[in-house]
Amino acid sequence: MCPGLRSFWMVVPLLLASCDATEPGGRIPPGHELVIPLDSMLTVEAAAGELVHMVRGYDHGLDDLSLTMTETAPGAGPDLHWHVSDEVHIIQEGRVTYILLDSVFTVEGPVVVNVPARVPHTFINAGDSLVKLTAVFSRGDFGGYHPLGPNPLRTDREPGQP
Repeated sequence: MCPGLRSFWMVVPLLLASCDATEPGGRIPPGHELVIPLDSMLTVEAAAGELVHMVRGYDHGLDDLSLTMTETAPGAGPDLHWHVSDEVHIIQEGRVTYILLDSVFTVEGPVVVNVPARVPHTFINAGDSLVKLTAVFSRGDFGGYHPLGPNPLRTDREPGQP
């Protein structure tokens, strides 16, 4: 059996085991919003040069999911922090440097970065243009935000300046 096919058959049982339902539900649950426009999201300036649009799942009929859409200027990024939930970052384009626990690495979009629950992390826009990053959380309440201190990746330059 070719290695790719073997990998596929190893994944299929995992996908099937994660599904409780055997038939489609056929209805949209009450309070489940189909469209969440930007102006109905909570928008905050999380750090200098970082604008965050937040969708708290519980507020929109989502029990197991929350997300943020960030606009991060060059040189900007959040303080070092952690969450109780798993988090996935989706970067469509741009260059981002991360700290996850003891690992420091740089990625270039398109890419997905996996941030496990309770792992201290931060990032910085390491490029010359705005980075738009979507972060997806495995809880309807983000799993809290637990700050640990300033972002050690920031330099002396003002965020947004080359």
